[in-house]
Amino acid sequence: MTIKRQLFFSNIRMVVISLITFSLIGHIIRLLVFGTERPELFIESASQNIRMIIWFLSSAFFLLLVSIINSFVTHRMTRRIVKPLEPLAQGVRQIQANNLSYRINYQHNDEFRPICDAFNEMAEKLELSTTQKKKDEANRRELIVGISHDLSTPLTSVIGCIEGIETGIASTPEKQKQYFEFIKNESIRMKHIIEQLFLFSKLDMDEFPLHLRQVNISFALFDMIEDSLDRYESRGLSIHFSEMPKDVIVCVDVHLLHNTIINILENSVKYKTKKHGKMEISAIVQDNYIVFRFTDDGPGVEADMLPKLLDVFYRSDPSRSKSGSGLGLAISAKIIQRMGGNMYAELPSSGLTIVIQLPIFREGIE
Repeated sequence: MTIKRQLFFSNIRMVVISLITFSLIGHIIRLLVFGTERPELFIESASQNIRMIIWFLSSAFFLLLVSIINSFVTHRMTRRIVKPLEPLAQGVRQIQANNLSYRINYQHNDEFRPICDAFNEMAEKLELSTTQKKKDEANRRELIVGISHDLSTPLTSVIGCIEGIETGIASTPEKQKQYFEFIKNESIRMKHIIEQLFLFSKLDMDEFPLHLRQVNISFALFDMIEDSLDRYESRGLSIHFSEMPKDVIVCVDVHLLHNTIINILENSVKYKTKKHGKMEISAIVQDNYIVFRFTDDGPGVEADMLPKLLDVFYRSDPSRSKSGSGLGLAISAKIIQRMGGNMYAELPSSGLTIVIQLPIFREGIE
């Protein structure tokens, strides 16, 4: 029963009990003063003073009784209100003690139930926020380490080439040309890393503008890859399409989605162990999403490494550190998230699968 109903019925009980008790007290006083034989005749002939005494005594008893009943009801209702506040106070103390997993188990269906539910919801969001904050701090530390590593390696090589030219190690024009070419390539590599890092930071802070438009995603995806089929074939990666759902419209930034697809293909080329690798691209409609799977026949990763595969600067094998900055898949995941979708990795029977989910555009639904 709610507290409002409890107060309502308590007030009714107090009034009814008080009226009954007042009537009984008045009747008892009349009997005590005038006896049991026709007290109304005595009352009619009684003096004004006696009637005043009767009225005063009845009122005093009535007020005393009302005070007692009111104190009892107030005490009982106070306990009913204060008792539910105890788990709330305990919950606040637990949150203050940084026990963010604490939840209030309140079983009664009264006005305090929504408050306890709101407290639990707040605690859950606070726990998630704190966990995400710790993860972001760890990512930032990894980001600094990754930047230091990926920039220091080519920078050290560039400095070594410059010193070689200065000290006369590259004494011939051909050798000097070779050194200058190496310096140029390493500089381009550092520039690419910085641009990728800048793009990731913009996406992470939601400051990178998206140019969304509606496209038939199956046709658009094929157009994005068609011109690169021969180039990837020459690099040892054969790309095959399974039957795609037709007439599925999505709202995407075509340029950024194209970059995402290229990042996935480049990742497969870099880490393939066979001379001729394969990439199978398939798609299905699932609920309100179209789900693409890019499955290669490469070495894959360990199952425990799978959740970290899309993290910044993460590499499944440290020996592959020269293959890239480690930002490609992390940027791709950010791009897909910004477009309302999701991107993650799966382990098929062999190789690795990158899954992209994109929401299907429907009229009247954003």
